[in-house]
Amino acid sequence: MKKKWKVLLVCVVVLAGIAAWCFVPRSAVEEDFKIHYVRTGERLTDITDQVDPEALGGLLRNADRLGYHWGYDGRVEERYVLIMGVDRKGPVHILLDEGTFLVDRGDFLGMYPLVNGEELLEQVWTLLPEP
Repeated sequence: MKKKWKVLLVCVVVLAGIAAWCFVPRSAVEEDFKIHYVRTGERLTDITDQVDPEALGGLLRNADRLGYHWGYDGRVEERYVLIMGVDRKGPVHILLDEGTFLVDRGDFLGMYPLVNGEELLEQVWTLLPEP
């Protein structure tokens, strides 16, 4: 009987660890994140030189993501923002549209969902130039 309880306890601890890894928020980008490219769907052009990289980078450094990967089919809405940059861990692509809020860390496993992505998208839109 004692062995069954030990096995059950180990299973519970493992499941709790997996849940914590998947659902505990962590930083979307590292502190040394640098923006290299910004594009919006409204213009379909590079607007990197029209954006304050420090303000936008600050928003992204304060953003959180979850630990699990999300498959992505490549579709975006008309109104979207694509931000490409790099930090000490490697390339970072952030895609924000009205229904998708994802971070791609370049690990080829999928994209991480952003926490409070809708709020982040609205804050990013306020930093972008008027169309």
